[in-house]
Amino acid sequence: MKNVTIADPLDATFAALADGTRRAILRRLAAGDASVNEIAEPFKLSQPTISRHLKVLERAGLIARGHDAQRRPRHLLLPPLQEATDWLRGYRNPGTLQLTTPGEREIVLKRLFAAPRRWVFDAFTKPELLKRWLFGVPGASLVVCRLPLKTGEPLRYVWRNPDGSEIGMSGVCLEFRRPDRLVATEKWDKPWYPGKAVGAIALLEKDGVTELTQTLRYESAQAREMVLSTQIEHAIAMGYDRLAQLLESRKARKKTR
Repeated sequence: MKNVTIADPLDATFAALADGTRRAILRRLAAGDASVNEIAEPFKLSQPTISRHLKVLERAGLIARGHDAQRRPRHLLLPPLQEATDWLRGYRNPGTLQLTTPGEREIVLKRLFAAPRRWVFDAFTKPELLKRWLFGVPGASLVVCRLPLKTGEPLRYVWRNPDGSEIGMSGVCLEFRRPDRLVATEKWDKPWYPGKAVGAIALLEKDGVTELTQTLRYESAQAREMVLSTQIEHAIAMGYDRLAQLLESRKARKKTR
């Protein structure tokens, strides 16, 4: 077992969890603090081997030593496991959408697109493109799409559902910076959460792949929880899957020219 330093905390967590013995140690510590001897007791392993596993878990920030100098008990640290859980939770969605909740009022969504960020930015700021992927449930359509072209301009969306009902949302652009950042307010005609929200889209491109980070900030923790109780992550994931297909079709057309 080599002493390897891993810079990314999430990488360190998953590397530590990759070993069955270390996962078993964490299960033991989840039941309460324990000394090295107490931890080693159920295993057919030497104490030095267990100690090496404990060092890996300590370096990953998953466990820590207690203050009892005689027993030197280890105890479980939950934040790294919670971070890993939040990361994995995003994969309940279709595609590759990742959802996290870093604060009481925020929802953060991330998605990778195999396309230049200027293309992704275009897909958010050109009505003819936006209507092809941000139309809601299958069979619905985006019938009104008035987009801002600079900071301070208003925006307006209206979706028409397959049953003919409509839902609208308005806002104001707070930041318009091509090709990497969009920020705007949103308020629904028929509110399904209290107050307004601010949505931000940030685009980061590396090696032809664009990472999209969407941050939604609500006026209260109550509003955020109401949004999380809906199918919002699945709806957004479905839209982003359509966006990925749109970008792929643009790439295919470019190759044939």
